Amino acid sequence: MKHKPVLVLILALIMTLYNPQLLNANQRILEEPKLVIGRHNSMPIFKAGEEGTLIIPVENVQGGLAKNVNFTLIVDNVENFPFEMKKMSFQTSMSSIDGYSSESAVFFGMKVSPTAESKIYPINIKIDYTSENGSEGQSSSTIYVKIENENKSPLLKLVGIQLENEQIDSGESKTVELKIKNDGHMLARDIDIKLSGFTANGLRLDQPVDTFNLKEFKGQEFKYIPFKIYADPAIESGSYTLDLTMKYKDEFNKDYTQESKVYINVEGTGGDGTNKKAVPRLIIDNYSYGGEYATAGQTFSLQMSLLNTSQWKELNNIKVSLSSEENIFSPVNSSNSFFINNIPAEGSIQKAILLKPKVDASNKTYNINVDVEYEDDKGNKYSAKELIGIPVTQDIKLLISEIEIPPNSFAGSPLGLSVDFYNTGRALIRNLMIHTEGDFRIQDGTIYIGNLEAGKSDYYDVTITPEKEGPLTGKILFDYDDEIGKHYQTEKTFNLEVMKQEILPTPNFNPEMDQNIGLKWKKPVLIGAGVLVPGIVGLMVHRRRRKKHEEVSLDE
Repeated sequence: MKHKPVLVLILALIMTLYNPQLLNANQRILEEPKLVIGRHNSMPIFKAGEEGTLIIPVENVQGGLAKNVNFTLIVDNVENFPFEMKKMSFQTSMSSIDGYSSESAVFFGMKVSPTAESKIYPINIKIDYTSENGSEGQSSSTIYVKIENENKSPLLKLVGIQLENEQIDSGESKTVELKIKNDGHMLARDIDIKLSGFTANGLRLDQPVDTFNLKEFKGQEFKYIPFKIYADPAIESGSYTLDLTMKYKDEFNKDYTQESKVYINVEGTGGDGTNKKAVPRLIIDNYSYGGEYATAGQTFSLQMSLLNTSQWKELNNIKVSLSSEENIFSPVNSSNSFFINNIPAEGSIQKAILLKPKVDASNKTYNINVDVEYEDDKGNKYSAKELIGIPVTQDIKLLISEIEIPPNSFAGSPLGLSVDFYNTGRALIRNLMIHTEGDFRIQDGTIYIGNLEAGKSDYYDVTITPEKEGPLTGKILFDYDDEIGKHYQTEKTFNLEVMKQEILPTPNFNPEMDQNIGLKWKKPVLIGAGVLVPGIVGLMVHRRRRKKHEEVSLDE
């Protein structure tokens, strides 16, 4: 049996190949993975405005190893998504998940939006992975999360009005205070409260402005908004309707509008069209201040017309006092009050007072409060308040230095011009644009600076190339706006005496040398000089602009 060892070896090999355990091992290596999401976990609950972690369970229900596992939250509309992600991406990953593994999990750190509604949100998840044999796999699923929000969005509501005797008599003016409540829990801001619906022969607004502007309104807070309303002498008795519109934003810049009706009771006239019980009224029926706005630091004349609206009562001993918001306006060569002996029934009188806004007043509209005290023909004392709004603006002051010009200029050669400029005023300079004009070639001649804040400086440089000899004139133009939209243009002119381009002398060569060698040497020198000069000028301008751009970026 000399072949017996060989036979034994063959039998051992066959038994090894057909070993069930080894066969199962090979099968597991080749088996594909299968990933499923969140089969056993309960629904997560989050509270609006709180930070938390969204935990997504995942399980490999087959024997194959899953590698390079990527998880993606599918978000079709970010605005409706209840979470604010801590990172820029809605993706995360795992290196691998073993076959038949116990449940694993991935984590997304996030914050629940404070404005998210209380409800159950579906969140779609996609998983991409590869198996050990290199095939790609994918699965998707939807999980559900519950959001609880105890914070109500801002909600401005009219909850009542306050009116003396609960009515306005015809021919009389009264202040109606609207009681407004923020019925939400969140802050309202940038609020405009407007009362409208007035008519010429019915209820009229007895103050200069019909809209009150409020910076903010806290949740569950009450505010009283006063509107002075006048009832026409010929108005009939009854209930009259006005329109209240409230526009505002929440903390996240979302806009809201609320509209309500305001009902005013009016006691009408007798048969003669007059109301003898009506309080005599003294109002400012017209005013002007010499233009569209007052300039900070400059005196202006405030002209006012005071009207006695009573049809049958003369008004006497009239004192008018002015005070301004933030004490912006100061009287010039007088006190803030003046006196009038009397104004007849349905009569008016013109008065003027010189005022000067503060030098450092910001660009906005300021209110002047006008307090009026007077008596009727029987000595009864009355008082009234009026409101005048005057916009104030700052003068624009752009200081421009002399233009820096090279000492020599040659036809056909580029040269750099530079000029510094400063905002020496107190107002913001907007939409600043600079460009150069003239009979020459201009490189990068237009630049948009944008806004230049008070006290800031910058500079502008440009490369020009004169094309002919002789005197040359150009100008650098500055276009800009102030904060109320008025446009300005300032120009700086410059003059050059352009000379003929100098030609470098030709080096002396040995006559015995090959003339072709001399020609080959001179041509690169001339070409190199022609490229090098504008290149150096352009490089200097580029470096200066780049340095200035970095400085401006740091300032911002």
